[in-house]
Amino acid sequence: MKRKLSFILAALILASCASGCGSDTKKSNETTQSSGDTESTTGEVDEYNYASLDLGGKDFVFLTADGVSNMYNTIEVDEQSGDLLDDAVYKRNLIVEDKYNLNIVNEKSSSLNEDIQLAVNSGDNIYQATFPLTNTLGSMALEGMFWDLNKGSGFNFDREWWDKAVMDDVKIGKDKAVYFANSDLSLLNFEATWCMYFNRRMVEDLQLDMPYQTVRDGNWTFDELYKYISAGANLNGDDSYKWNKDGKCVYGFTSMDDFITQCYVSSDEKQIKFENGEPTLMVGTDRFYQVTEKLRQIFGETGTAFFSNNKDNGSHYELVFGAGRAMFTACEIKGGNGGGVFSEMVDDYGIVPMPKFDASQSSYISPIAVWTYFLTVPVSNPDIETASIVLDTMSYLSYRDIVPIYYDVVLQVKHIRDEETSEMLDIIRSTRTYFTAYAFGFGSDIRNKLIGYVVRGEGNPASIIATYKDATIEEMDKAMETFNSK
Repeated sequence: MKRKLSFILAALILASCASGCGSDTKKSNETTQSSGDTESTTGEVDEYNYASLDLGGKDFVFLTADGVSNMYNTIEVDEQSGDLLDDAVYKRNLIVEDKYNLNIVNEKSSSLNEDIQLAVNSGDNIYQATFPLTNTLGSMALEGMFWDLNKGSGFNFDREWWDKAVMDDVKIGKDKAVYFANSDLSLLNFEATWCMYFNRRMVEDLQLDMPYQTVRDGNWTFDELYKYISAGANLNGDDSYKWNKDGKCVYGFTSMDDFITQCYVSSDEKQIKFENGEPTLMVGTDRFYQVTEKLRQIFGETGTAFFSNNKDNGSHYELVFGAGRAMFTACEIKGGNGGGVFSEMVDDYGIVPMPKFDASQSSYISPIAVWTYFLTVPVSNPDIETASIVLDTMSYLSYRDIVPIYYDVVLQVKHIRDEETSEMLDIIRSTRTYFTAYAFGFGSDIRNKLIGYVVRGEGNPASIIATYKDATIEEMDKAMETFNSK
Protein backbone atom coordinates (compact mmCIF):
# COMPACT_ATOMS: atom_id res chain seq x y z
CA MET A 1 0.00 0.00 0.00
CA LYS A 2 1.22 3.48 -0.83
CA ARG A 3 2.39 5.28 2.29
CA LYS A 4 1.05 8.71 3.18
CA LEU A 5 3.03 11.92 2.85
CA SER A 6 1.86 12.99 6.28
CA PHE A 7 4.48 10.70 7.76
CA ILE A 8 7.11 13.11 6.43
CA LEU A 9 6.28 15.39 9.34
CA ALA A 10 7.48 12.72 11.71
CA ALA A 11 10.60 12.13 9.65
CA LEU A 12 11.41 15.84 9.67
CA ILE A 13 12.07 15.76 13.40
CA LEU A 14 14.68 13.04 12.91
CA ALA A 15 17.84 14.03 14.74
CA SER A 16 20.49 15.34 12.35
CA CYS A 17 18.23 15.05 9.31
CA ALA A 18 18.68 17.35 6.33
CA SER A 19 16.36 20.15 5.24
CA GLY A 20 12.96 19.20 3.81
CA CYS A 21 11.60 19.10 0.29
CA GLY A 22 10.99 22.81 -0.20
CA SER A 23 9.69 24.60 -3.28
CA ASP A 24 10.47 23.42 -6.78
CA THR A 25 11.65 26.88 -7.77
CA LYS A 26 13.67 27.97 -4.76
CA LYS A 27 17.41 27.78 -4.38
CA SER A 28 18.58 25.63 -1.47
CA ASN A 29 21.71 27.29 -0.15
CA GLU A 30 22.97 24.59 2.18
CA THR A 31 22.22 21.10 3.37
CA THR A 32 23.57 20.88 6.89
CA GLN A 33 23.90 17.93 9.23
CA SER A 34 24.82 18.45 12.84
CA SER A 35 25.33 16.25 15.86
CA GLY A 36 26.87 17.84 18.91
CA ASP A 37 29.89 19.77 17.73
CA THR A 38 29.97 18.14 14.31
CA GLU A 39 28.61 20.08 11.36
CA SER A 40 29.08 19.61 7.62
CA THR A 41 27.62 21.13 4.49
CA THR A 42 27.14 19.53 1.11
CA GLY A 43 27.23 22.94 -0.58
CA GLU A 44 24.90 25.14 -2.57
CA VAL A 45 22.59 23.26 -4.93
CA ASP A 46 19.90 24.60 -7.24
CA GLU A 47 16.52 23.32 -6.06
CA TYR A 48 15.55 20.24 -8.00
CA ASN A 49 13.21 20.53 -10.98
CA TYR A 50 10.70 17.79 -10.25
CA ALA A 51 8.91 16.34 -13.27
CA SER A 52 5.15 16.26 -13.82
CA LEU A 53 4.66 12.52 -13.51
CA ASP A 54 1.77 10.42 -12.23
CA LEU A 55 2.20 6.64 -12.22
CA GLY A 56 -1.24 5.94 -10.84
CA GLY A 57 0.00 4.15 -7.74
CA LYS A 58 2.04 1.56 -9.63
CA ASP A 59 5.00 -0.21 -8.08
CA PHE A 60 8.49 0.89 -9.04
CA VAL A 61 10.53 -2.21 -8.28
CA PHE A 62 14.26 -2.40 -7.59
CA LEU A 63 16.10 -5.71 -7.69
CA THR A 64 19.18 -5.77 -5.44
CA ALA A 65 21.49 -8.36 -3.95
CA ASP A 66 20.52 -10.15 -0.77
CA GLY A 67 23.11 -10.15 1.99
CA VAL A 68 25.94 -7.83 0.91
CA SER A 69 28.42 -8.44 3.71
CA ASN A 70 28.89 -5.61 6.23
CA MET A 71 27.64 -2.92 3.85
CA TYR A 72 24.59 -0.68 3.82
CA ASN A 73 22.53 -1.70 0.79
CA THR A 74 19.07 -0.44 1.71
CA ILE A 75 16.70 1.00 -0.92
CA GLU A 76 13.34 0.55 0.83
CA VAL A 77 12.32 0.77 4.49
CA ASP A 78 8.82 -0.26 5.59
CA GLU A 79 8.58 1.96 8.65
CA GLN A 80 10.55 4.33 10.83
CA SER A 81 12.65 2.70 13.50
CA GLY A 82 14.82 5.48 14.92
CA ASP A 83 17.85 4.34 12.93
CA LEU A 84 19.31 7.44 11.29
CA LEU A 85 20.00 5.92 7.88
CA ASP A 86 16.88 3.80 7.65
CA ASP A 87 14.65 6.71 8.60
CA ALA A 88 16.32 8.96 6.01
CA VAL A 89 15.72 6.32 3.31
CA TYR A 90 12.11 6.06 4.47
CA LYS A 91 11.64 9.82 4.19
CA ARG A 92 13.24 9.99 0.73
CA ASN A 93 10.91 7.31 -0.58
CA LEU A 94 7.85 9.04 0.87
CA ILE A 95 8.74 12.22 -1.01
CA VAL A 96 9.17 10.38 -4.31
CA GLU A 97 6.05 8.30 -3.82
CA ASP A 98 3.94 11.38 -3.16
CA LYS A 99 5.35 13.47 -6.00
CA TYR A 100 5.05 10.77 -8.66
CA ASN A 101 2.16 8.69 -7.24
CA LEU A 102 4.07 5.43 -7.14
CA ASN A 103 5.10 2.80 -4.63
CA ILE A 104 8.81 2.00 -4.20
CA VAL A 105 9.50 -1.70 -3.74
CA ASN A 106 12.85 -3.43 -3.22
CA GLU A 107 13.09 -7.12 -4.02
CA LYS A 108 16.27 -8.89 -2.97
CA SER A 109 17.78 -11.93 -4.59
CA SER A 110 20.61 -14.36 -3.95
CA SER A 111 20.66 -15.10 -7.71
CA LEU A 112 20.56 -11.49 -8.82
CA ASN A 113 22.04 -11.62 -12.32
CA GLU A 114 20.18 -14.80 -13.22
CA ASP A 115 16.88 -13.15 -12.23
CA ILE A 116 17.66 -10.16 -14.44
CA GLN A 117 18.48 -12.42 -17.37
CA LEU A 118 15.25 -14.37 -16.86
CA ALA A 119 13.15 -11.19 -16.82
CA VAL A 120 14.83 -9.80 -19.95
CA ASN A 121 14.64 -13.06 -21.89
CA SER A 122 10.96 -13.48 -21.05
CA GLY A 123 10.17 -9.81 -21.69
CA ASP A 124 8.60 -9.57 -18.25
CA ASN A 125 8.55 -6.00 -16.91
CA ILE A 126 8.84 -6.95 -13.24
CA TYR A 127 11.91 -4.86 -12.35
CA GLN A 128 12.12 -1.19 -13.20
CA ALA A 129 15.74 -0.85 -12.04
CA THR A 130 18.41 -3.33 -11.02
CA PHE A 131 21.83 -3.44 -9.36
CA PRO A 132 23.66 -6.38 -10.97
CA LEU A 133 26.98 -7.72 -9.75
CA THR A 134 29.76 -6.39 -11.94
CA ASN A 135 31.50 -9.69 -12.63
CA THR A 136 29.02 -10.36 -15.45
CA LEU A 137 27.68 -6.86 -15.98
CA GLY A 138 29.67 -6.25 -19.16
CA SER A 139 28.66 -9.52 -20.78
CA MET A 140 25.02 -8.81 -19.96
CA ALA A 141 25.33 -5.37 -21.55
CA LEU A 142 26.98 -6.99 -24.56
CA GLU A 143 23.95 -9.26 -24.88
CA GLY A 144 21.68 -6.21 -24.95
CA MET A 145 20.06 -6.65 -21.53
CA PHE A 146 20.37 -3.04 -20.36
CA TRP A 147 19.23 0.31 -21.67
CA ASP A 148 21.80 2.85 -22.74
CA LEU A 149 20.97 5.28 -19.96
CA ASN A 150 21.62 8.21 -22.29
CA LYS A 151 18.19 7.40 -23.75
CA GLY A 152 16.51 8.68 -20.59
CA SER A 153 16.26 12.47 -20.64
CA GLY A 154 15.44 12.57 -16.93
CA PHE A 155 19.01 11.69 -15.95
CA ASN A 156 21.16 14.66 -14.93
CA PHE A 157 24.53 12.95 -15.17
CA ASP A 158 26.41 16.24 -14.91
CA ARG A 159 25.01 16.95 -11.44
CA GLU A 160 26.57 16.29 -8.05
CA TRP A 161 24.49 13.23 -7.19
CA TRP A 162 26.13 11.20 -10.00
CA ASP A 163 29.70 9.95 -9.57
CA LYS A 164 31.56 11.82 -12.30
CA ALA A 165 34.75 9.75 -12.12
CA VAL A 166 32.77 6.58 -12.65
CA MET A 167 30.47 8.07 -15.27
CA ASP A 168 33.41 9.31 -17.36
CA ASP A 169 34.98 5.86 -17.28
CA VAL A 170 31.98 3.65 -18.12
CA LYS A 171 31.12 5.16 -21.50
CA ILE A 172 31.66 2.61 -24.22
CA GLY A 173 31.57 2.44 -28.02
CA LYS A 174 31.24 5.05 -30.73
CA ASP A 175 28.01 6.34 -29.17
CA LYS A 176 29.60 6.45 -25.69
CA ALA A 177 26.75 4.37 -24.33
CA VAL A 178 26.22 4.22 -20.56
CA TYR A 179 24.89 0.81 -19.56
CA PHE A 180 25.54 1.20 -15.84
CA ALA A 181 25.99 4.14 -13.51
CA ASN A 182 26.73 5.15 -9.95
CA SER A 183 24.84 7.75 -7.95
CA ASP A 184 23.99 8.56 -4.34
CA LEU A 185 20.76 6.56 -4.67
CA SER A 186 22.61 3.68 -3.00
CA LEU A 187 25.37 4.09 -0.43
CA LEU A 188 26.88 0.76 -1.40
CA ASN A 189 29.65 2.07 -3.62
CA PHE A 190 30.86 4.55 -1.03
CA GLU A 191 30.81 1.70 1.46
CA ALA A 192 32.79 -0.35 -1.08
CA THR A 193 35.55 2.23 -1.57
CA TRP A 194 39.00 0.93 -0.61
CA CYS A 195 41.01 2.59 2.14
CA MET A 196 43.64 1.62 4.71
CA TYR A 197 42.94 1.06 8.39
CA PHE A 198 45.82 1.18 10.85
CA ASN A 199 46.22 0.26 14.51
CA ARG A 200 46.98 3.43 16.47
CA ARG A 201 48.33 1.56 19.50
CA MET A 202 50.94 -0.24 17.42
CA VAL A 203 52.03 2.98 15.76
CA GLU A 204 52.37 4.67 19.16
CA ASP A 205 54.20 1.70 20.72
CA LEU A 206 56.82 1.87 17.95
CA GLN A 207 57.09 5.64 18.47
CA LEU A 208 56.15 6.31 14.86
CA ASP A 209 54.25 9.39 13.72
CA MET A 210 50.62 9.02 12.79
CA PRO A 211 50.52 9.09 8.98
CA TYR A 212 47.99 11.92 8.69
CA GLN A 213 50.42 14.76 8.05
CA THR A 214 52.19 12.66 5.44
CA VAL A 215 48.84 12.26 3.68
CA ARG A 216 48.16 16.00 3.90
CA ASP A 217 51.57 16.79 2.43
CA GLY A 218 50.86 14.53 -0.56
CA ASN A 219 53.65 12.14 0.45
CA TRP A 220 51.65 9.07 1.48
CA THR A 221 53.29 6.55 -0.87
CA PHE A 222 54.01 2.82 -0.91
CA ASP A 223 57.52 3.55 0.35
CA GLU A 224 56.06 5.41 3.33
CA LEU A 225 53.65 2.56 3.99
CA TYR A 226 56.55 0.12 3.95
CA LYS A 227 58.29 2.06 6.73
CA TYR A 228 55.33 1.33 8.98
CA ILE A 229 54.52 -2.25 8.06
CA SER A 230 58.13 -3.46 8.03
CA ALA A 231 58.51 -2.06 11.55
CA GLY A 232 55.20 -3.56 12.63
CA ALA A 233 56.01 -7.16 11.65
CA ASN A 234 56.98 -9.10 14.78
CA LEU A 235 57.29 -12.86 15.40
CA ASN A 236 56.48 -12.16 19.04
CA GLY A 237 57.85 -15.55 20.14
CA ASP A 238 56.42 -17.62 17.26
CA ASP A 239 58.72 -19.79 15.14
CA SER A 240 57.49 -18.33 11.84
CA TYR A 241 54.89 -16.12 10.25
CA LYS A 242 52.87 -19.13 9.12
CA TRP A 243 49.28 -18.59 10.18
CA ASN A 244 48.34 -20.05 13.55
CA LYS A 245 45.03 -19.06 15.05
CA ASP A 246 46.52 -19.39 18.54
CA GLY A 247 49.85 -17.83 17.59
CA LYS A 248 51.14 -14.45 18.65
CA CYS A 249 53.03 -13.16 15.63
CA VAL A 250 52.01 -9.74 14.34
CA TYR A 251 51.97 -8.92 10.65
CA GLY A 252 52.81 -5.52 9.28
CA PHE A 253 49.96 -5.62 6.81
CA THR A 254 47.09 -7.92 5.91
CA SER A 255 44.49 -8.00 3.14
CA MET A 256 43.17 -10.24 0.37
CA ASP A 257 44.87 -10.86 -2.97
CA ASP A 258 42.56 -8.50 -4.83
CA PHE A 259 44.20 -5.64 -2.96
CA ILE A 260 46.99 -5.80 -5.55
CA THR A 261 44.58 -4.83 -8.33
CA GLN A 262 43.53 -1.85 -6.22
CA CYS A 263 47.21 -0.90 -5.82
CA TYR A 264 47.60 -0.61 -9.59
CA VAL A 265 44.53 1.64 -9.67
CA SER A 266 45.70 3.82 -6.77
CA SER A 267 49.10 4.13 -8.50
CA ASP A 268 47.35 5.48 -11.62
CA GLU A 269 48.28 2.34 -13.53
CA LYS A 270 44.94 0.82 -14.47
CA GLN A 271 45.95 -2.09 -16.66
CA ILE A 272 43.17 -1.17 -19.07
CA LYS A 273 41.89 2.39 -19.38
CA PHE A 274 38.83 3.77 -21.15
CA GLU A 275 39.00 6.96 -23.18
CA ASN A 276 36.34 8.25 -25.57
CA GLY A 277 34.48 4.98 -25.21
CA GLU A 278 37.42 2.78 -26.21
CA PRO A 279 39.47 0.49 -23.92
CA THR A 280 43.26 0.51 -24.25
CA LEU A 281 45.70 -1.99 -22.76
CA MET A 282 48.23 0.05 -20.76
CA VAL A 283 50.63 -2.60 -19.46
CA GLY A 284 54.30 -2.75 -20.40
CA THR A 285 55.42 0.86 -19.87
CA ASP A 286 58.47 1.67 -17.77
CA ARG A 287 56.28 3.11 -15.03
CA PHE A 288 54.04 0.03 -15.08
CA TYR A 289 57.05 -2.21 -14.45
CA GLN A 290 58.29 0.13 -11.73
CA VAL A 291 54.94 -0.07 -9.96
CA THR A 292 54.88 -3.86 -10.31
CA GLU A 293 58.35 -4.28 -8.83
CA LYS A 294 57.58 -1.90 -5.99
CA LEU A 295 54.49 -3.89 -5.08
CA ARG A 296 56.45 -7.15 -5.24
CA GLN A 297 59.20 -5.79 -2.96
CA ILE A 298 56.71 -4.64 -0.33
CA PHE A 299 53.89 -7.17 -0.38
CA GLY A 300 55.94 -10.21 -1.30
CA GLU A 301 57.92 -9.99 1.93
CA THR A 302 56.99 -12.64 4.50
CA GLY A 303 55.67 -11.18 7.73
CA THR A 304 55.54 -7.67 6.36
CA ALA A 305 52.47 -8.75 4.40
CA PHE A 306 49.96 -11.54 4.97
CA PHE A 307 47.17 -12.29 2.47
CA SER A 308 44.14 -14.38 3.37
CA ASN A 309 40.43 -14.33 2.63
CA ASN A 310 39.70 -17.47 4.67
CA LYS A 311 37.21 -17.12 7.52
CA ASP A 312 37.14 -20.83 8.37
CA ASN A 313 40.52 -20.86 10.12
CA GLY A 314 40.38 -17.33 11.50
CA SER A 315 42.96 -15.98 9.05
CA HIS A 316 40.61 -13.66 7.16
CA TYR A 317 42.36 -10.31 6.91
CA GLU A 318 39.60 -8.39 8.69
CA LEU A 319 39.65 -10.86 11.58
CA VAL A 320 43.45 -10.66 11.80
CA PHE A 321 43.43 -6.85 11.94
CA GLY A 322 40.44 -6.72 14.29
CA ALA A 323 42.24 -9.06 16.71
CA GLY A 324 45.26 -6.74 16.85
CA ARG A 325 47.55 -9.04 14.87
CA ALA A 326 48.34 -6.63 12.03
CA MET A 327 49.37 -2.99 12.04
CA PHE A 328 47.62 -2.15 8.75
CA THR A 329 44.88 -3.62 6.65
CA ALA A 330 43.30 -2.55 3.37
CA CYS A 331 39.62 -3.11 2.75
CA GLU A 332 36.41 -1.33 1.90
CA ILE A 333 35.09 1.39 4.23
CA LYS A 334 32.07 -0.69 5.36
CA GLY A 335 30.78 1.89 7.80
CA GLY A 336 27.02 1.84 7.55
CA ASN A 337 25.69 -1.67 8.13
CA GLY A 338 25.72 -2.54 11.79
CA GLY A 339 28.07 0.28 12.63
CA GLY A 340 31.31 -0.40 10.85
CA VAL A 341 33.36 -3.51 10.29
CA PHE A 342 35.80 -2.71 13.13
CA SER A 343 33.41 -1.04 15.55
CA GLU A 344 34.02 -3.73 18.19
CA MET A 345 37.81 -3.58 17.89
CA VAL A 346 39.58 -3.07 21.23
CA ASP A 347 42.48 -1.02 19.88
CA ASP A 348 41.82 2.39 18.42
CA TYR A 349 42.22 2.63 14.66
CA GLY A 350 42.63 5.32 12.04
CA ILE A 351 41.88 5.49 8.33
CA VAL A 352 44.03 6.84 5.49
CA PRO A 353 43.67 6.70 1.69
CA MET A 354 45.31 4.11 -0.50
CA PRO A 355 48.92 5.18 -1.13
CA LYS A 356 50.27 6.85 -4.23
CA PHE A 357 53.06 5.15 -6.16
CA ASP A 358 55.35 8.10 -5.46
CA ALA A 359 55.09 11.72 -4.36
CA SER A 360 55.13 12.99 -7.95
CA GLN A 361 51.74 11.38 -8.60
CA SER A 362 49.27 14.24 -8.91
CA SER A 363 46.64 12.97 -6.46
CA TYR A 364 45.46 10.09 -4.34
CA ILE A 365 43.16 7.63 -6.09
CA SER A 366 40.57 5.66 -4.14
CA PRO A 367 39.29 2.58 -5.98
CA ILE A 368 35.74 1.31 -5.64
CA ALA A 369 35.83 -2.47 -5.15
CA VAL A 370 35.84 -4.23 -8.51
CA TRP A 371 33.13 -6.70 -7.48
CA THR A 372 30.55 -4.03 -6.65
CA TYR A 373 27.00 -3.40 -7.92
CA PHE A 374 25.95 -0.63 -10.31
CA LEU A 375 22.61 0.85 -11.26
CA THR A 376 21.06 -0.41 -14.51
CA VAL A 377 17.69 -0.35 -16.23
CA PRO A 378 16.86 -3.70 -17.87
CA VAL A 379 15.38 -3.55 -21.37
CA SER A 380 12.42 -5.58 -20.08
CA ASN A 381 11.31 -2.24 -18.65
CA PRO A 382 9.98 -0.51 -21.79
CA ASP A 383 9.81 2.96 -20.23
CA ILE A 384 13.34 4.33 -19.87
CA GLU A 385 11.99 7.88 -19.69
CA THR A 386 9.95 7.26 -16.55
CA ALA A 387 12.79 5.25 -15.03
CA SER A 388 15.22 8.10 -15.64
CA ILE A 389 12.97 10.60 -13.87
CA VAL A 390 12.40 8.42 -10.81
CA LEU A 391 16.04 7.33 -10.49
CA ASP A 392 17.43 10.83 -10.89
CA THR A 393 15.01 12.22 -8.32
CA MET A 394 15.90 9.51 -5.82
CA SER A 395 19.58 10.15 -6.45
CA TYR A 396 19.17 13.88 -5.86
CA LEU A 397 17.22 13.39 -2.63
CA SER A 398 19.83 10.88 -1.46
CA TYR A 399 22.58 13.40 -2.11
CA ARG A 400 20.65 16.09 -0.24
CA ASP A 401 19.25 14.12 2.68
CA ILE A 402 20.94 10.73 3.10
CA VAL A 403 24.63 11.18 2.26
CA PRO A 404 25.13 13.91 4.90
CA ILE A 405 23.64 11.68 7.59
CA TYR A 406 25.74 8.72 6.54
CA TYR A 407 28.90 10.74 6.17
CA ASP A 408 28.68 13.25 8.99
CA VAL A 409 26.84 11.25 11.63
CA VAL A 410 27.19 7.52 11.03
CA LEU A 411 30.80 7.54 9.86
CA GLN A 412 32.28 10.62 11.44
CA VAL A 413 30.50 10.62 14.81
CA LYS A 414 29.47 7.07 15.62
CA HIS A 415 32.50 5.13 14.40
CA ILE A 416 35.51 7.36 13.80
CA ARG A 417 37.88 7.38 16.72
CA ASP A 418 39.92 10.48 15.97
CA GLU A 419 39.34 13.87 14.33
CA GLU A 420 41.89 13.30 11.58
CA THR A 421 40.04 10.32 10.14
CA SER A 422 37.16 12.61 9.18
CA GLU A 423 39.61 14.63 7.10
CA MET A 424 40.95 11.43 5.51
CA LEU A 425 37.42 10.38 4.54
CA ASP A 426 37.02 13.70 2.73
CA ILE A 427 40.05 12.81 0.61
CA ILE A 428 38.82 9.28 -0.04
CA ARG A 429 35.35 10.42 -1.00
CA SER A 430 36.64 13.04 -3.43
CA THR A 431 39.10 10.73 -5.21
CA ARG A 432 36.94 7.69 -6.00
CA THR A 433 37.32 5.83 -9.28
CA TYR A 434 36.41 2.44 -10.72
CA PHE A 435 38.37 -0.16 -12.70
CA THR A 436 35.82 -0.43 -15.51
CA ALA A 437 37.68 -3.20 -17.36
CA TYR A 438 36.64 -5.61 -14.62
CA ALA A 439 32.95 -5.03 -15.29
CA PHE A 440 33.43 -5.79 -18.99
CA GLY A 441 35.56 -8.84 -18.24
CA PHE A 442 38.62 -7.47 -20.00
CA GLY A 443 42.14 -8.53 -19.00
CA SER A 444 41.33 -11.04 -16.26
CA ASP A 445 44.26 -13.30 -17.13
CA ILE A 446 46.79 -10.48 -16.92
CA ARG A 447 45.22 -9.15 -13.73
CA ASN A 448 45.21 -12.52 -11.95
CA LYS A 449 48.71 -13.48 -13.07
CA LEU A 450 50.13 -10.18 -11.87
CA ILE A 451 48.55 -10.77 -8.47
CA GLY A 452 50.27 -14.15 -8.39
CA TYR A 453 53.59 -12.53 -9.19
CA VAL A 454 53.34 -9.77 -6.59
CA VAL A 455 52.04 -11.91 -3.73
CA ARG A 456 53.74 -15.27 -4.39
CA GLY A 457 56.50 -14.56 -6.91
CA GLU A 458 54.87 -16.67 -9.62
CA GLY A 459 56.17 -16.02 -13.15
CA ASN A 460 57.48 -12.61 -14.18
CA PRO A 461 55.69 -9.51 -15.47
CA ALA A 462 57.24 -9.41 -18.95
CA SER A 463 56.35 -13.04 -19.64
CA ILE A 464 52.84 -12.56 -18.30
CA ILE A 465 52.24 -9.61 -20.60
CA ALA A 466 53.79 -11.37 -23.59
CA THR A 467 51.62 -14.44 -22.99
CA TYR A 468 48.26 -12.69 -22.59
CA LYS A 469 48.59 -9.36 -24.40
CA ASP A 470 47.32 -10.44 -27.82
CA ALA A 471 44.40 -12.43 -26.41
CA THR A 472 43.39 -9.47 -24.24
CA ILE A 473 43.44 -7.05 -27.16
CA GLU A 474 41.47 -9.55 -29.24
CA GLU A 475 38.76 -9.90 -26.59
CA MET A 476 38.47 -6.11 -26.31
CA ASP A 477 38.33 -5.66 -30.10
CA LYS A 478 35.66 -8.34 -30.44
CA ALA A 479 33.52 -6.78 -27.71
CA MET A 480 33.89 -3.32 -29.20
CA GLU A 481 32.73 -4.56 -32.61
CA THR A 482 29.53 -5.73 -30.97
CA PHE A 483 29.01 -2.53 -28.98
CA ASN A 484 29.69 -0.36 -32.01
CA SER A 485 27.18 -2.30 -34.12
CA LYS A 486 24.29 -1.64 -31.72
